[in-house]
Amino acid sequence: MNVQIAKKALADALQNVERIIPNRSSNPGTNLLRLDLENDAIRLSGTNLELDIEATLAADVSGTGSIAVPASVFAQVVRALPGDDVAMTVEDSELSVAGGDFATRLQLVDPSNAPTLSFPDQYSGSLPAGTLGSALAQVRYAAAVAEYQAVFRGVKLELSDSGARAIATDGFRLAYADIEQPSGLQGNVIIPARTVDEITKVLNSGAVEIALDGAQLSLKTDHTRINAKLMDGTFPDYQRVIPEAFPVTIRLDAETLREAVTRVAVMADKTANNRVDLFIKDGTMQITAEGAYGRSQEAIQVEQQGTDPEIALAYNAKYLTDALGPLDEQLQVSFSGATSPSVLTDPNDATYLAMVVPLRTG
Repeated sequence: MNVQIAKKALADALQNVERIIPNRSSNPGTNLLRLDLENDAIRLSGTNLELDIEATLAADVSGTGSIAVPASVFAQVVRALPGDDVAMTVEDSELSVAGGDFATRLQLVDPSNAPTLSFPDQYSGSLPAGTLGSALAQVRYAAAVAEYQAVFRGVKLELSDSGARAIATDGFRLAYADIEQPSGLQGNVIIPARTVDEITKVLNSGAVEIALDGAQLSLKTDHTRINAKLMDGTFPDYQRVIPEAFPVTIRLDAETLREAVTRVAVMADKTANNRVDLFIKDGTMQITAEGAYGRSQEAIQVEQQGTDPEIALAYNAKYLTDALGPLDEQLQVSFSGATSPSVLTDPNDATYLAMVVPLRTG
């Protein structure tokens, strides 16, 4: 079997698949990359038992069949090749890989040792790939990282005929992002946050087809298929914790606040929740931070409304700037109290909402 393929196309597809394959595993074969060769295409596939990925590439192939190689070694060889094209030849139990004036041989592994992946025949729903990827990426920061936090370590995806919503929370912050386009599906799933990281790297342009099957979410784009194992458990009723009454509301440019908090937080005490203090009064927001190396402050003008003339709060600076990440124009911050959640939105776009709980200062 002989294969001729563009190096960039192979390296790009290989990166998405090889990244999820463990270098070492107690499960035999999961460190292998499987290559299925057809007359005009090559399919790369791998799994970590939580996530399956298969990428299909157009290639000049003579002969058909399946081979398997150690994923990390093959990826290193391909990335190191000179030239613009890759030539691969299967000879007995070896795979010859050449590019430019360089060539090497890899010992093949019996392809029956590599997991054989199975993907759905039918996909009942679909969404724009870039839109779904963006929604998942916008909220992923709010997912928990501690093992004991169970479903908080995932991103909930609500699918309905009218659209979709991605939600994440760790109990101290919350974010959701809406997709205002019909998905063709009805269902709620919880995707592990680490799986979301890989899915968002693949969802770029075009449409993504979606299938739900028990404990698995399957996605299909023009060149990639994914199976994602879902999390068990009940996601909290996040709507119930979002405040509805706000005695103080301000409006300003999102980038202005993000840059100011970032500057002031340089002096924040990293051992004390990276704390920054905000004091809003008469249309001025005073931002301050103090730590072992000194104190910093900055004042910015805001459009202030509400029944209370002033409010003082403290936040973890990273939590605040993370929430501001998806907002790049007009920003509205609604304060429900000094110790109760604050809500950040774009007043002209209701598809994204972030909630941050202030630090207790007493």
